Amino acid sequence: MSLGTARLATVAAEFLQQATATAVEDWLAYFDPDAVVLAGDDPAPRAMNTLRRQCPPETVLFDPAGGEGTRGPREIEGVQFVFAPTHGDIPGGEWDGPSYVVSDLLELSVDTTTLTSSLVGKDAYSDAMAGVDGEFVHVSTRLPAEYRNQWDGLTVVGGGDGAGTGERPLVALECRSDGCVLTRTLRPDRLGLQALDRVGPSRARTLREAGYRSRELIAGADRARLAELPGIGANTAARIQQSAETMSRGTVARTGTGRLPDGEPVFVDIETDGLSPTITWLVGVLDGGPDGRYMPFLQTDPDEPGRAVADFMAWYTANASHRPLVAYHGWGFDFEVLRGAIRDHCPRYEDAWGRTYRFDPYQWAVTEGNAVLPGRTNRLEDVARALGYEREEPALTGAAVARRYRGWMADRETEPAWERFERYCEDDVRALAVVYDALEASSRIASDDGTDRASGTETTTQGTLSEWER
Repeated sequence: MSLGTARLATVAAEFLQQATATAVEDWLAYFDPDAVVLAGDDPAPRAMNTLRRQCPPETVLFDPAGGEGTRGPREIEGVQFVFAPTHGDIPGGEWDGPSYVVSDLLELSVDTTTLTSSLVGKDAYSDAMAGVDGEFVHVSTRLPAEYRNQWDGLTVVGGGDGAGTGERPLVALECRSDGCVLTRTLRPDRLGLQALDRVGPSRARTLREAGYRSRELIAGADRARLAELPGIGANTAARIQQSAETMSRGTVARTGTGRLPDGEPVFVDIETDGLSPTITWLVGVLDGGPDGRYMPFLQTDPDEPGRAVADFMAWYTANASHRPLVAYHGWGFDFEVLRGAIRDHCPRYEDAWGRTYRFDPYQWAVTEGNAVLPGRTNRLEDVARALGYEREEPALTGAAVARRYRGWMADRETEPAWERFERYCEDDVRALAVVYDALEASSRIASDDGTDRASGTETTTQGTLSEWER
């Protein structure tokens, strides 16, 4: 039976009141929410009116502080919700399967002297839930997006207090019908014109005042005129326009002289038990391009932490040692983790690993400035999606998969869905192959003065990701 998944975006009224129409459209297009919930202390009728104008008519809208929009029980994409501006909106009776209660009725109080915390509103809330029989996840818009905790039988998740204001990111919760929640975030400065390389608030304002109110208009603009705008200049105009072209057309723009590796790549992605891993339990390999053969080297037994890596190295040394290993953000994670696992668990492959040619498309394109990628962020998922790749397992993330494996390490009671995790890893290596093919197909773009451009810093970054799987 397939899982239902409903995406719930939370946003502060302040964001909607200050953002440009283009930024609001971008936010909705990026998250594509089934429901939008306002996060704030006071009723926000103006923000609700903005949502009614900008959202498709089928989108569920809810302002818990004012009680506007949908309230009470509602099924969305096969997932059961209760939108509860008051305790009285929580219905009694028996509920089948996991459900979500969305409200602003719970918030956290922290005593900085004793370093203790309490859940404000818990007693009244628990009383309201006393007549309800079922399994629930309680989403509060008065709690930050990263908040996850259990309070006397209440499973409480942060809905994104102040989402989109100050340093706080915009938030989307992917609520699954099995009771699992994935939280995705995006910085507001990755919306509208500020999503373009080298464009901050000041340059965005300059571009808008000059009539360039969309990325499409900038992509088709006369570059010399862009360069004449205050605070821009020829090189910055070129970079801004290239970024607009990649995002508008879903293509890669080559901007440097760096070469891609010779030979047919072996694409690789690993799954571990976290960012400071004690085990690499899955090495996913794609032999060939996007339609090549996928091979998962899987170790389900936590007591054999080196088996998956040893099996992968046995295959690689026997069949593909002359070919480059390609991993996205490999130098930031995959390559170093594999090196450590080989050293600790199968040192017989250390010399073979030392002879491998390893290539990281993220480092080559972003850090070394050889290409501008089309995603709103430089995360593999965003770049591949902009290039047209559709994932088979969109409702999973690396952090959620790692958390589930840690649970398996701890209790050994309920085995994870190994085939599903293998498909998730397969998504990553096939997405990587799509990005690599786009880099190969891209033609190098030279600057107007005939010199090469390169950027040594990353100008597009991803907001933090936090995922939770119960």
